[in-house]
Amino acid sequence: MKIKVLSAFAVISTMISGCMDYPRPPLAVDQNDYTKLAERDKIMLPADLKELTLAKAQEIALANNPDFKSIQFTVDTARARYYQSFSGYAPTLNAKMSIAQSFNKMYSSSNSDRTRSQSENYRPSLSGQLLVFDCLAREMNLLASKYDLKNAESEVEDARRLLLRAVAYAYNDILLYQAQKKIALAQIEYSKQMLREAEDKLRAGNTLLSDVLNFRVTLRNGELNLIKINYNIAAGRFVLAGYLGLTDGTLPDWVTLPDAEAPDFKILPDVGIYIDQALANRPDLRGMRELLKAYKYAYWGTYSAFGPTVSLDYSLSYDQSRSIVHGGNNSGSSSGGSGGFDYGLSASWNLFNGFSDYFNVKAALANLAQVDYELAQNYITVITDVRTAYENYVSSVEQAKLSREICELSFQTRQLVENEYNAGTALVTRVNEAETYLIEAQNNLATAIINIENAKAQLDAAVYSEQNIVNKQPNREI
Repeated sequence: MKIKVLSAFAVISTMISGCMDYPRPPLAVDQNDYTKLAERDKIMLPADLKELTLAKAQEIALANNPDFKSIQFTVDTARARYYQSFSGYAPTLNAKMSIAQSFNKMYSSSNSDRTRSQSENYRPSLSGQLLVFDCLAREMNLLASKYDLKNAESEVEDARRLLLRAVAYAYNDILLYQAQKKIALAQIEYSKQMLREAEDKLRAGNTLLSDVLNFRVTLRNGELNLIKINYNIAAGRFVLAGYLGLTDGTLPDWVTLPDAEAPDFKILPDVGIYIDQALANRPDLRGMRELLKAYKYAYWGTYSAFGPTVSLDYSLSYDQSRSIVHGGNNSGSSSGGSGGFDYGLSASWNLFNGFSDYFNVKAALANLAQVDYELAQNYITVITDVRTAYENYVSSVEQAKLSREICELSFQTRQLVENEYNAGTALVTRVNEAETYLIEAQNNLATAIINIENAKAQLDAAVYSEQNIVNKQPNREI
């Protein structure tokens, strides 16, 4: 008997654990010691990955990002609620078992005879109900659950859209810091060159000590700036690793990011094309439209409370009894049983419940109106996002084009000032000024190039294109 009970318990436990099964993240979140984590408990980049492209980073983020993976389970929840709404059309079945025993003693006044009786009763039964009509309450609940599911699917898609944009921003930040590092290294090398030349001139008596000290200060400032940039690169890699879901919190040292490519200085067609695409593709707008439908059916479902409900009731029962009498003239035993099956229709109609149903309708209508206006705001937000992203791209391209020209002019200016300084016709302050202008122009150009990439990511997210909108659409020269 004990073995059978244990076997049944094992089967039930297996069924329950199967229902609760889901793929847990490899990270042992219940451990407090990070340094003792095994490699199998970490999420890391492939060992053979040497260069991380933006497309690869976004692919890894979609596969590993815990926030995105957690949001995906909202679809499972909504789908379960949708399937659950079908249960309203199924009959119910309840099992019941009652066991009773009674013991009695009877004493006679005429003699000392005592009569003892014992009776037992066993009554198993099955009963249930089938809802036949409820003024379309089940239908409205089913449809509301259906569009809740569609809204959940759209929310997951919108989370994907935002994650792709966030990864692009974090990736482009690192590219900007890398470009700034190259500029800083070039500045340091130039300062070292000018310092060596100034020291040679000082030993020959052809320059002042203040010039040597000036170039030493510019060299140290360049080295100080490089330290800050190296921190920004490291911090940027931390941020990107977080989006990728890497448990080490940073990108491995062997993984590099390619340098940002020079822009082609092209712009997109009319903004109206992208507004149309956004209104058709944006998952947040689509989700709000589905949510509005769900609230409409929920609102219509509140009216079902004002109508009657009709249900079919049924029951199957069996009654087994036995009695035993000891003593007296009626000693003996008897037993018997009876069974029955009952069914019938029942109807109910609540005529008044203190205006509770009325206020449920009013509340549902208010919820519907709220979502309707939220949809209108979301519609405006989508259009604003597209226009902002479009203008950001146009502005970034124009800034990059001018920054490149300024950078070329600044480089020529520094060369001329350097020659004038070597010839003794320009002061060292003019050399500092020319170098400062060049560094500023180079940083502006690097920023403008990255801004173009960010504007592309912003426009892709605003329109929600599977491919890069800027590269997919026909372009015209600025």
